[in-house]
Amino acid sequence: MRKNITVLLPMFLLSLMAMSSQRVFMTSGKTVDLTVDGNTMKGGWNVSPHINPDIFETTAHEIIFTSDKDTLVINTLKEWESFDFVMVTNEGDSANVKVVRTALNPLENPDPKLLRIADSGNLTKEQACFDLDALIYGISQVHPDIFSVCKQEDLFRAVNKAKASFPDSVSPMMLYKAASPIVAMIGDGHTSMTFPTKSVFTNELKRFPVYVDVLTDRSIICRSSLDSVISRGDRILSVNGISADSIINAMMPYVSGERPHFKLSRINGLFTSLFEMLFAADNYHVEYRKPDSKKVLSHTFPATLWEEIKKRCPSTRDKKKYEAYSYLIDTLNNVAIMDFRSFSDTERMEQFADSMFTDLRKNNIGNLIIDIRKNGGGTSNVGDVLLRYISPEPFVQMDKALVRITPLTLKLMGNSGGSTLFQFYETDSTDYIKPLSIDEGHYEGNVYLLTSNNTFSSAGSFAWTFKECGMGKVIGEETGGMNVSYGDILRYRLPISNLSCYISFKRFWQLRADENDIHGTIPDVEVPANDALDEALKLIKKGKSRK
Repeated sequence: MRKNITVLLPMFLLSLMAMSSQRVFMTSGKTVDLTVDGNTMKGGWNVSPHINPDIFETTAHEIIFTSDKDTLVINTLKEWESFDFVMVTNEGDSANVKVVRTALNPLENPDPKLLRIADSGNLTKEQACFDLDALIYGISQVHPDIFSVCKQEDLFRAVNKAKASFPDSVSPMMLYKAASPIVAMIGDGHTSMTFPTKSVFTNELKRFPVYVDVLTDRSIICRSSLDSVISRGDRILSVNGISADSIINAMMPYVSGERPHFKLSRINGLFTSLFEMLFAADNYHVEYRKPDSKKVLSHTFPATLWEEIKKRCPSTRDKKKYEAYSYLIDTLNNVAIMDFRSFSDTERMEQFADSMFTDLRKNNIGNLIIDIRKNGGGTSNVGDVLLRYISPEPFVQMDKALVRITPLTLKLMGNSGGSTLFQFYETDSTDYIKPLSIDEGHYEGNVYLLTSNNTFSSAGSFAWTFKECGMGKVIGEETGGMNVSYGDILRYRLPISNLSCYISFKRFWQLRADENDIHGTIPDVEVPANDALDEALKLIKKGKSRK
């Protein structure tokens, strides 16, 4: 890197430098030999007094300057460290030289100068472009196959378009807005950007004072509103003239998922954030309709501070804390309902399952409903514990798995060693998990599994195994988790903005899944998720068995 800057060095300054602690390198000529990691550079190094400093950037570990009068060996620099010295010739010419050891991979170890963010918290265009490059690099190093759904040209065309769109100052939300659709193009529900909530939703932000639920039929339903002007259950038709359907269409590119029905469930969880990013305004004119009414009503809300919303909005969500799994028994109707919200804590599940099935046997309960409609996954081993009590045959949730291991994968896992390769695992019937015997507590009653589009990850594989092994009836909606999918995630932070991205590093094939027919678990009885429990109770009353 050479800059045309003319500097005249008077004799007293040369003497001062010679007496200072800065290293002085002496040479008779104006060219010296340069050796980099044992390789002699053709042409050597020219003494250039007019360039200040004269910078030599290299990734090498050892740099040696050699002249007829002197030798300078530099081999102690870490990445992005520098060493300054002065070259002086017999004619009295001198040049300030700076040796900079750059990173072998700047995307993993960026220049510290590039990491400095303005007091505003915004990035420069150069920084935003670097972070986007680092994001694509990180995903490509961790994910088993980022092009299994998306074409290469489409992905990189989107990257180039995003870079070109960056202004001189880029906020975290602007970077997220550019990066999230690119990540979503990969088509993996586990690989997704995290919205920069804390940097966007400050106390000073005035926001849309209406909270909603997005249903699988693409309707937007009010959950609560400022001063309860719009009631819970009312259907939102438009906001500021933008139809509900157009709002959903605008949000779809920003959520990751294998299928539209699962992406809708993601929009439901991210609606407030995505709405602020896409449709922020000073006032919001909302058109809505009461249930079972054709009359269109309207109201205009001002953008409102969070403190006011908390005072004047009813509770936006059910604040009840739910256990990962719990159950209740209805002896009158001969049914138990297990509310299964998270696949967490294998040891606790072992104790829970033993207690629950003991209780079912004690009360002669002939029907069990397992509800995983609001279960987004967790550890699949937790599901194995429960499946042993209800499966009529040996089973395994995943019979094939591909694991990608790279230096970056190991770094994100906190491992310093390990091999760098793909690992492929395949099971056969000898690896299957045996169900419990009747004497060990196997449940012989009828079992019903409630699913939704939001049933994902380990909950999705649980549902697939449940149906594949004929454990009972599945009631509700197709699961969001696919029978062949990516999973097990690592958190990757963009080096400058610190935005987070979760990346899958494994691919799973569920029990006897066909890679040419990828889909979620299809219910035996397909009804909206909200109606699944009522439908299961109806079937029990009719005396229909799982057979």
